[in-house]
Amino acid sequence: MLQGKLESLTVVTVAGCLAMVYTTFTTSPLATEFFRALGASEVHFGLLSGLPMLMLVMQFAGALLTNRIARRKPYFMTLAIAARMLYLPVAFLPLLFPAMNQELKLRILIGLLVVSSALGNLIVPVWFSWMADLIPQRILNRYWGGRQRWMTLIWTVSYLTAGWLAYSCQKLSPVSLYALACSVGVLAGVTDILLFKLVPETENIRFPQANIFREVLEPFRHHQYRSFLAYICCFNFSVMLGASFMQLYVLKVMKVPLWKTTLIWSTTGLGGALVARAWGWMTDRHGHRPVLTFCTSLKPGVTLTFMLVSRRWVALVLPIVFFFDNMLNSGNAIANNGYMLKMSPRKNRSTFVAAVTALTGIFGGIGAMAGGFLLRHTSNFQLFLLGRTWNNYQLLFFISFVCRLLCIPLAAAIHEPSSASPSTVINYLMGQWPMRMLMFPVGLYRRFFGDEERFTGG
Repeated sequence: MLQGKLESLTVVTVAGCLAMVYTTFTTSPLATEFFRALGASEVHFGLLSGLPMLMLVMQFAGALLTNRIARRKPYFMTLAIAARMLYLPVAFLPLLFPAMNQELKLRILIGLLVVSSALGNLIVPVWFSWMADLIPQRILNRYWGGRQRWMTLIWTVSYLTAGWLAYSCQKLSPVSLYALACSVGVLAGVTDILLFKLVPETENIRFPQANIFREVLEPFRHHQYRSFLAYICCFNFSVMLGASFMQLYVLKVMKVPLWKTTLIWSTTGLGGALVARAWGWMTDRHGHRPVLTFCTSLKPGVTLTFMLVSRRWVALVLPIVFFFDNMLNSGNAIANNGYMLKMSPRKNRSTFVAAVTALTGIFGGIGAMAGGFLLRHTSNFQLFLLGRTWNNYQLLFFISFVCRLLCIPLAAAIHEPSSASPSTVINYLMGQWPMRMLMFPVGLYRRFFGDEERFTGG
């Protein structure tokens, strides 16, 4: 029984790795350059980031669906494949109809992405409900950590491949290049979903007669869960306010070539891959709140970097910053998923999941669209201060920086009775990780010369 579950979890991990290939080739800087070539403005980019995220509200519909279906697998697989296949008309429509009005074309593409996001989000509670029943509670966070490590490694390889593709196909137009990349991504994404045919279905507890309004409102009445919802909504607003425009800033303002921008973004997965299992172990041992507080406290650093970095140093500084920032993203993701699944009751769990994921998307989408409109209305902004001129993108990153700082006390206020204090995690990190790094040369010496010493009697 246990062996069968472990084999199923391996399949889920492989599927997650293929999902990273899909995500990379459909949403990397290749996609940003694709929309730039079609004439997209900052407002369009705000809508491209924001409207699909607003579709996370569909997860409430997915939660209601989950509570009323006997089998989750058919719904999940059918809707997920449909959502991913919609990227093909997005990629090929500009090639098939090059003379179409530019504004109309952009509206159609944004609409297709919104529909894709709506379908994809409809099945998120279905999937999380299924996985929560499949993954043993005692290894929940460690499994998420191990899965995320492999996913971030594949994310990195995929980004490097996308960078190589952009470099070797520089003679192709951005539109043709994205059509090629998107085809690879959709193939991997559909294969990911088909692998779930190998994953057994667990029994789904249904509540077909439950009151719909009571179902939807239950997570907001839950005192402990409500504190988590307040934090995650504000955090995602502050993150998406600036993050939605980082690739555009590097390509448009910093004038970094597409292939080099793609390589810069490839480093976003390396840091998380190194520490994902450690975050899972730490969350299992000390709780979710201290990990969330620690990671949130350091997250403003990346926006500060985008404010200050110059064109001369951007290609060197950003990979280093992304490496460490993704360590924090990894801890945040594992602690978020763990808290969401652990603190939600099995009865009506899908609605608790939807409350987190849907509100995350809504507030993140609002942040992205607010950022787009802010950039549009401050297009002529220039401020000479401290010996340099600041532009409207740097103003946006500063606002995002301040908003991220305000999320730190919200993370510390999350209710989790069994968790340790945030200082426990900080003391562990300061006491253990530097020592392991300092002892690394000793470990290498013992590894390579230990046998020789024993042979010579040293």
